[in-house]
Parts: sequence; C-alpha cells; structure tokens
Amino acid sequence: MGLPYPKPEYLVQSLLETQRLVDLEDLVDGMNLSEEWGEQHLDLDRTCSVEYAQWKDGQIRATIPQTQFSCLMELNDYPKPLRPIWKEIVQTKERRIGVELPKEDYLTRFFPVGREDPRLRERTNV
Repeated sequence: MGLPYPKPEYLVQSLLETQRLVDLEDLVDGMNLSEEWGEQHLDLDRTCSVEYAQWKDGQIRATIPQTQFSCLMELNDYPKPLRPIWKEIVQTKERRIGVELPKEDYLTRFFPVGREDPRLRERTNV
C-alpha cells in the first residue's frame, strides 16, 4: 500500500532491548519466528538497555502512586542478556495457545497450521 514497514529484525531487536516482552510475544506468535531466525537476524550478545529502563522507571514512578507493590510495574534496570529472553519467548509459543484453539491446528496463537509466511505475502491496493 506504499507504507514503509520496519524490517522485522529492527523491530524485534528494539522490543528485546526495551523489555517490551508482551509486544515481542505477539510479534513472535504472529510471524511464527524461530530461535534460528533470531540467531541469524538479531544481536543476541547484547543486554537490555539500562538507560531506557531507568528512564521508563522514572516515567512510571511519576505517574502511579508509590506503594509496596508499585515496583512490580517497573522494568529491570540491570543489564540482562538478550539471548535467554529470546529463547524463552520462542520456546514457549505453544504454551501461549489458549484452550479455545485446537493445538493440532495452530503453531502459535496467531498462526494456523498451513498458513504461509506473512513476510512473503504479496500486498495489493484494495
């Protein structure tokens, strides 16, 4: 449709580094990304962005009342390696399939068996 899309590897790398794990799970499940895809396209030898986590935590603290549990809303602000995060997310795709979907018909919660790779689908103007 003429709109530029970010390359998946840039989007996935950003979601990993900024600890946006729910968004990352949605993307992994929607595209049925594999551990191997991540090894080929991502820089998994890095860590989460500490600077971003500290900035985001400051934003969170400024907008919610401080309680003994409010820290649960914050991000980890230590350099956590990306490779284990990536492996955990791609290895748990099947567990995220809900009871409403037959597991024999779905590879992920958004990716039915037999569906073509959405990155290869030709888009047309409608």
